[in-house]
Amino acid sequence: MICKNCNRLVPDGIFCTLCGWNQQKMPDRSTLAAIHERWMKRKHYRSLTPIGQTGYDTAWNKHLFVLSDRLISEIDLDTYQAILDNMAQEGLSLSTQQKVQQLIGQLCKLAKAEGLITVNPAPELILDGWKSRTTLPFEDQHIRKLMICAEDAGSRWQQAARVTLCLIFTGYRPEELFNIRRKDINPRDGFLIGGSKTAAGKDRIVPVLGIIAPYITDWYLSCPLDPNTYLIRGPKGGRKNLSNWRQREFYPMTLELGINRPDQLVAKKKLPHITPYSGRHTFATLAWRADVDPNALIKLIGHTEIKTTAKYYIHSDYRKIQSEASKIDGLLQALVS
Repeated sequence: MICKNCNRLVPDGIFCTLCGWNQQKMPDRSTLAAIHERWMKRKHYRSLTPIGQTGYDTAWNKHLFVLSDRLISEIDLDTYQAILDNMAQEGLSLSTQQKVQQLIGQLCKLAKAEGLITVNPAPELILDGWKSRTTLPFEDQHIRKLMICAEDAGSRWQQAARVTLCLIFTGYRPEELFNIRRKDINPRDGFLIGGSKTAAGKDRIVPVLGIIAPYITDWYLSCPLDPNTYLIRGPKGGRKNLSNWRQREFYPMTLELGINRPDQLVAKKKLPHITPYSGRHTFATLAWRADVDPNALIKLIGHTEIKTTAKYYIHSDYRKIQSEASKIDGLLQALVS
């Protein structure tokens, strides 16, 4: 059956096995649960990427669901604030709190439009979660170590090093790289098409630089001919699990190679350390050092600091982007020589 509350497929029964909703209870249109159900059918939610939807789903299921049966007109600022304060006491991050605040804002915005409330309390909420430390980029010496490891057939971290180098030299977010499929690769012209999260970041063209070209080629040639096959695959041939890769391969590899220290990994919330996301920061740093044109860089990493760049993701721009990205290859030669 489909749960009336979380809209997911669950085993038949009175209560949803995922969110606990009583399937025999039809919610009042004024309850927070009913408003949430209507909001999930609106364009804003449906147009989100799967990752974006998951963020909102988690905010609802783990934090706001306790208010399901409450009439939204009876939920005051203090009640919402108590949820955020409890999240802070549990040590949850500022970004996690922000997602809950955003969901509160979306639900209250809909309720206000429907005349159920007159004020949206979300902007008045105070966030007090721990702030993630500044993401460190990989240093030049780290890149050299990764390159050596990536060519060492006897190293158990060879594949992890290759994936990490691909993060560094494409600028993709980890989840974006892991979502690349066979059909997203143009082996003739040497570029990848992928990306998510924002309008500017979706389906952007990223040239395959020389340092990672052999790895992309090997993965591409080993792919089944199905165009939907993932480039970087898990043990069973499906999409590689990012969380497992991060904990079982990336962090152990950085520890063994001396990229992260043991104390950094023990106290991740307190000490700056290298993460998979550091690859994206490193790409931007290398591009700046190589004097890559700022407009080309914005296209490569999928940001929208310049308003018109969201419209630049067309094939005719590729040669210019490729030429600019090749400057990073030139810088790399200087790094390793």
